[in-house]
Amino acid sequence: MDMKKNLANIITISRLLGTIALAFTESLSWEFFLIYIWCGISDLLDGFIARKTKTVSALGSKLDSISDLSFYTTMMFKILKYLRKRFPAYMFVLIYLAVGLRILCYAAVGLRKGYFLSRHTLFNKLTGLLMFFLPFTVSNRYLIPYSLFILFVAFTAIFDEAIYIVRNWNDTDQTFRQA
Repeated sequence: MDMKKNLANIITISRLLGTIALAFTESLSWEFFLIYIWCGISDLLDGFIARKTKTVSALGSKLDSISDLSFYTTMMFKILKYLRKRFPAYMFVLIYLAVGLRILCYAAVGLRKGYFLSRHTLFNKLTGLLMFFLPFTVSNRYLIPYSLFILFVAFTAIFDEAIYIVRNWNDTDQTFRQA
């Protein structure tokens, strides 16, 4: 096995394993944050290493998307009990709306192109980065304004994605161009 060729994928798989471990830790404990921080670092490292070693692959991209979705979904479930106590009802309405619109974007591309795609735009990357820091704000007074800022960026990313999908709906190629 060529370590250089597989290093990025190994790091991505470590995030998947970390996410599984995260699911079994006590929310917001030191174990949670230790694993959580590793998962965040691995998210930065895998793509960087893949680009630097010129080992970017379709498999790596799919593993990264699966790892990211698993990681952030697990994080949200782990902190949900804290958010239920601190968030007003309208925050959940906005979150469900954002998730629903994101699913519609995925479904539209899936129906039109036959596969799911999340473009790596600046707003999508910024949403992920801001989401990463959410657990660190759960127990302080900045949770609500910080969460509203995340939602603003997330909605901007969703609308950017929707505009892109509509503009490129009739493309005959097999892939949407990546931003």
